[in-house]
Amino acid sequence: MAWELPGIPSARYVFYRIKSTLAKQPITSMLKIEKYHDILFATLSEITSLIIGGKDKRMIFQRVLDTCLVTLEAQRVYLLELAGDKIIKYSKSKSARTDEPVRIEELPGTPVLRDWMIKESQEGHSFAKGEELAFDLPFFAHSYLEDGDPNRVIVLSPLVAKKSIFGLLVAIRGEDGGSFTTEDEQLTAILANQAAIALENRLLYQQLEREAITDGLTGVYNYRYLINSLDTETRRARRFAQTFSFVMLDVDNLKQYNDRLGHLGGSEALRQIAQIISRSSREIDLVSKYGGDEFGIILPQTDLSGAVVVTRRIVDAVAGHLFDGETKGLLTCSAGLSSFPRDGATGRELIASADKALYQAKRAGKNTVVTTEELG
Repeated sequence: MAWELPGIPSARYVFYRIKSTLAKQPITSMLKIEKYHDILFATLSEITSLIIGGKDKRMIFQRVLDTCLVTLEAQRVYLLELAGDKIIKYSKSKSARTDEPVRIEELPGTPVLRDWMIKESQEGHSFAKGEELAFDLPFFAHSYLEDGDPNRVIVLSPLVAKKSIFGLLVAIRGEDGGSFTTEDEQLTAILANQAAIALENRLLYQQLEREAITDGLTGVYNYRYLINSLDTETRRARRFAQTFSFVMLDVDNLKQYNDRLGHLGGSEALRQIAQIISRSSREIDLVSKYGGDEFGIILPQTDLSGAVVVTRRIVDAVAGHLFDGETKGLLTCSAGLSSFPRDGATGRELIASADKALYQAKRAGKNTVVTTEELG
């Protein structure tokens, strides 16, 4: 039984949807589709599996280009990916081994090509027969593909999904390979479409992964990711005989702030505090939302004295922030610190120890930092 991510159709559904669409064409245009039925289905199935498995997009492109070489009976195939302001070229030739990876390189100085790719994908954009590309193909092949064969025959299709362009799929034959047919054009469009859908769904999958580990309000990691990361860091530190520290940080007087400015104001304050913590922490530290007004911070390879320095910097930054744009000290933070292995052998034991230190920080007047060493 096939399973799939939301928004990612199964390979069988994709293939038969394509096939049913092509069935509306003259019967002669179905011959190559029937001939390469197994290869096309296997390709679509593998692309779906690669997306679900979170694999690198290069693996997806490799599969698409391998299939293009066979089904389009091409000598050389290229996939040009529109990646922000850059264009990345993936290429493979018929002479290469099946298991040989695609060649990858960035195309320098390509604003004209990039703008043309975007123009070609615009909704409602059409050209007269024979002028579909509105581009000098020999110049295109020579300048951007570095393909110097003067007798080459080219077919290409944009990678478009939901009005967004991701690139171009290009296949080239030599003169002895004959011209590309209308069915070849359709097949190129099918493979380009699937490559575009694969890219779009890969982005969706990555977004879902990020959302699964991110707190929706503050943008930092969520509680589940914190617990998993604590367990991972504990195993790593034990294996390499290292220490690390954990910080439990609580926002002081948030209830009074909410009563004054409303819960929306309180939510905005939490979002700003999360940003302050992230800016004040080091790149190796992991910042997460623990609960309603609490944050948890993992400080790898850091003893308690080092953790105090980092945490004090965070607490001072929060106290000096102008949450209303005018007044310092409207909100402050208190923090409790624990360390591995001194205060616990597991993540949950470290949390419990830090929570005791946090309780003492609150009792000491708030806006302060207390370590487990100070608990006696």
